Amino acid sequence: MTSYLYVLSIGPVQDFIAAARRTRDLWFGSYLLSDISRAAAAKIADLGGLLIFPALARGDSRLQSPELETELEAFNVANIVLAELPEGADPQTVSTKAQNAAYRKWLEYAEGAKEEAGSLVRDDIWNAQINDIIEFNTAWVPLGSDYAASRKRLMRLFAGRKSIRNFCQAKEAQGIPKSSLDGARETVLKNNRRPYGELALKMRLSENEQLCAVGLTKRLAGGRRIAFPSVTRVALEPWIRRIRRDGGDADRYLTEIGELCAGENAFASGTGTKFYQEFPYDGQVCFPSHLTSTKRSLQQALTALPEDNPYRKDLDKLNEINKRLRTLLHIAGEPNPYFAVLVADGDHIGEAISKINSAGEHRDFSSNLSTFAGEARNIVEKSHHGYMVYSGGVDVLAFLPVDTCLKAARVLHDRFEEKVPESRVTLSIGIAIGHTRNPLGDLLDYGRAAERAAKEPNRNGLAVHLHIRGGGSPLKVREQWKPKGQNGMDERLATWIDLHTQNALPDKAAYDLLQMAGDYGEWKNPVPPGLLKKDLFRLLRRKKAGNGTRDVAEEDIESVLQGVESSDDLLRRATELVIARRIAVAMTGGDNS
Repeated sequence: MTSYLYVLSIGPVQDFIAAARRTRDLWFGSYLLSDISRAAAAKIADLGGLLIFPALARGDSRLQSPELETELEAFNVANIVLAELPEGADPQTVSTKAQNAAYRKWLEYAEGAKEEAGSLVRDDIWNAQINDIIEFNTAWVPLGSDYAASRKRLMRLFAGRKSIRNFCQAKEAQGIPKSSLDGARETVLKNNRRPYGELALKMRLSENEQLCAVGLTKRLAGGRRIAFPSVTRVALEPWIRRIRRDGGDADRYLTEIGELCAGENAFASGTGTKFYQEFPYDGQVCFPSHLTSTKRSLQQALTALPEDNPYRKDLDKLNEINKRLRTLLHIAGEPNPYFAVLVADGDHIGEAISKINSAGEHRDFSSNLSTFAGEARNIVEKSHHGYMVYSGGVDVLAFLPVDTCLKAARVLHDRFEEKVPESRVTLSIGIAIGHTRNPLGDLLDYGRAAERAAKEPNRNGLAVHLHIRGGGSPLKVREQWKPKGQNGMDERLATWIDLHTQNALPDKAAYDLLQMAGDYGEWKNPVPPGLLKKDLFRLLRRKKAGNGTRDVAEEDIESVLQGVESSDDLLRRATELVIARRIAVAMTGGDNS
């Protein structure tokens, strides 16, 4: 009798993860796809399959759906499951039962969301969409004595299967708006929302926002019991920590604003019991522009609700918040609206797997990746004040405050190499710093672009991209990781950040160097030796540090000029300084442009 090597993929990834307008939608989509995949993996194990990826044994608690309120700690199961099926097992039967288990898990979440939404949903469109969501692709081959050759053949067949997708006949409904998330499917929400105004407020459903069956499930599955921080709260974190650290009147006003945000209301989502307990609210009301738009939106929404609705008092609360916020901002300065999207991906993973000679070795490799995934969550959330959207071992997606993103990247990179010590396997990390007002989809694209840049041209890289709101090309720097103590890009950026936070370098200096880099870059001939550094030294000597009270220290000038030998070097150094300034501003307060 023959044993088999079997692979199953579950999707679509775009619908569950990539399409999102709110961070909870993004996180829950990732969690939902993971739990659907978990159900399939658990069924394969129950049927005697030996799981290779994920490397979990039958009965492992990580193959069970998380209990209530533990979802944020759940083990991530990737949407591709690899297993060894024992002799006597029928791959087709195993595959069918695994897919059925995954489909039942999807329906469990979807029907729960529909029940929560009630009569706000169009039944006809919902019913047409609900059975046409989950995509499965499978392949299997006999497992011979040469594991590497069997796996290579399996993945070749699997790639071919994925290239000939199943297509169902389109079931478009004429005149129905498309989903706001990706425009792929019609909305399942009714046009006239006035009778459902209170439910719409609870859902944080913006005016004219449309959701398909997947979008509604991400928004409502689990009865909205899972609170998740917004990007606004991530950006707010350095400001909150500074106020709590310094204490005094600012701390008191912040506490009073928090008390007004507590409880059920239409203007402040909670962050749950896990994240940001020093101020466990999304924090939009701490930005004057957000507060103004929130009041305006609430006033419009209340026109559709009866006079005795519970949200009528929210306007009074917002006015009270506004009074306290004006004084708080006078004391502590305005918070900075920038945050970091961190995207990481393993390098040469396929090459490492191709050299594995047995299913046991492959399980050990998968186990190492799983160990790193668990540690990565702690690195991001417990040590660096961010939160993890997804950590599957090979890839990571996280949101972080700008003052901790570089430190988190360094720890993630080094820990990955410790946990996955195979030759040439490294971790490339991209960091995109963007404004909270930018669409979430754009911010995710920025992060993925930074991750791609980190991989080129030689892998094992760190790329940092700064996107200033209001247009213009992003500022970009990239370098291959260097061991600690060798003045790699992350250490240089930390030095420049310190110079800015200590007022040792005036803010305008970075932009003057950027202008000079552009001027030198227009020269047709190479810059004469020594001229560039003399010009730079003269420029920096004219600058004043300490808010204009003292000269820039000569050792600081030398530090800035170290390694600058050409116009390209100057452009890179100037870009590093501008990015460092943006991070320093978030740490100390200041320019919010």
